[in-house]
Amino acid sequence: MGRKAAHCKTINDKQHRMKTNTKVLLVDDHQVVLDGLEAFLHPHFDIVGQAKNGREAIRAVRILQPELVLMDIDMPVMNGMVAAQELRRDFPALKIIMLSLHFEQSIIRHLLQIGVDGYLVKDSDKAEVIFAIQSVAGGKRYFSSAVTIALNSPNDGSAVASTNESPSAQLSTLTEREIEVLRAIAEGYSSREIGQRLYISARTVDSHRNNIMKKLGVNKVVGLIKFAILHGLVE
Repeated sequence: MGRKAAHCKTINDKQHRMKTNTKVLLVDDHQVVLDGLEAFLHPHFDIVGQAKNGREAIRAVRILQPELVLMDIDMPVMNGMVAAQELRRDFPALKIIMLSLHFEQSIIRHLLQIGVDGYLVKDSDKAEVIFAIQSVAGGKRYFSSAVTIALNSPNDGSAVASTNESPSAQLSTLTEREIEVLRAIAEGYSSREIGQRLYISARTVDSHRNNIMKKLGVNKVVGLIKFAILHGLVE
């Protein structure tokens, strides 16, 4: 019994030594993703909290003062790109790693301009996520191999729609109001907030959003964000 207890203590000591005091905030709009990340990251880092959108993330950073944020891009209320920009401005020492299904060149370059410290695709394995956080916490930058390949690709496949129209031709199909709505969506505003800014109802905003998506041939908000970036509709 004594030998077994000593063996268990040795294992626990090793696990303790592996864990760092890096304070990490997790941000994703899916609770199952947050819980999954926390489950395998908790033995290695100090997980100080969770947030489900960019606005919650900014609030949580002010209160919990994490050293590093691991954050999704495509979220409601305020997307990760807008949140990253505000966090970088208000908390310059904060480390930011984006975690996303998307690795289009235009989006990655925009995030690099904002000053994020890392970018992981969501099919990264646990070991890579842990290594990325350790690297960034240690003052380095980390990007998944798929992201690096996308950045170095001469053709990033940046056509947003699956039509034969050029992006400029697609932009010309949008009305002035639709462009206003598109810009506000890319800036991370909710339908209610866009409606208040443009003096229209949230339902009308949703209708404009659906029309824009049909015209551009996209079915996710991240596609709208990408289009807006490519055409300089957002800074």
